Amino acid sequence: MVTLSVTRSRVARVLESAADLLGREGWDPHRNSVMHAVDVAAGFVPGKSSADAEATSLAAWDALCQYLVDVSPREWETHEGLTQTEVVDALRAAAEEVTVC
Repeated sequence: MVTLSVTRSRVARVLESAADLLGREGWDPHRNSVMHAVDVAAGFVPGKSSADAEATSLAAWDALCQYLVDVSPREWETHEGLTQTEVVDALRAAAEEVTVC
């Protein structure tokens, strides 16, 4: 039996790390997307990572979905005019929301 250790604090750290990564490397919805940054921050590589890393990545994605409310992160991310600052700020706000819920 596999025990997953996905905690709120871990999800918040992944979202913060994804924000840091995009802040450093630059955000582009087609070449350096939010989902990629979340996967990297969670240590998730499809087909090669642990179930724990995948569960953490999915939990972080879900937290971002909850923060954005009525729009999918992919739809939001590809909306014309969205800035890197807005993306980074949204990831940080989603991380904050996870910690206070």
